[in-house]
Amino acid sequence: MPAKAFVIAMAADIARSDYAKPTLVRSRSHEWLIACRWGPEGEYLSIATAGAVVGPPGLFAPEAIKPIHSMIAVLVSESERQAASTFLLMRQLPRQIELAGTFFPADGYVRLQQHDDIRLTCETRYSHSCGWLDGREIRKDIPDPAPGSAEAMAWHIEAVRHNWIGEFFPASEPKRREPLRVSTQVARVNAETVRADG
Repeated sequence: MPAKAFVIAMAADIARSDYAKPTLVRSRSHEWLIACRWGPEGEYLSIATAGAVVGPPGLFAPEAIKPIHSMIAVLVSESERQAASTFLLMRQLPRQIELAGTFFPADGYVRLQQHDDIRLTCETRYSHSCGWLDGREIRKDIPDPAPGSAEAMAWHIEAVRHNWIGEFFPASEPKRREPLRVSTQVARVNAETVRADG
């Protein structure tokens, strides 16, 4: 079963396609994502774009990545046999939730799987207006976009976890199989964090 709480970086292949015909791919890109799962039952998942992958992704994600545009999803099913969790994306941000980055209204689904590592598949489309409030970008859902709208498209995302200095798993959650190779300084920071949490 995928871990029910974490913050991880993922290298993603993203195909952007037509809103009305999602099979019509118009462009592709390689981007870093930051995925965060939380809630009493691990029922929430956020996926944030965090910048382009420059060159072949190495063992580690860049230290300085941070959320840019964030989608949020709610858990709809889990399968222990398949080690998979499925989430439904939201067009409206729940009032009690605050996200890092700009909220991206979207519909579709996200599927997490955790075997040798955590992998993510997302099929989504979105349509929204874009504005600004108090110096922050705001995006609002448009349920029925005009044909050919520049702010309406579909995304197909395939992503896999990469080691990252900002990664977090609670002590009770299973870690990845291979040990994370870190510097002495990072190891010291992690050790201090564990002592503080304990």
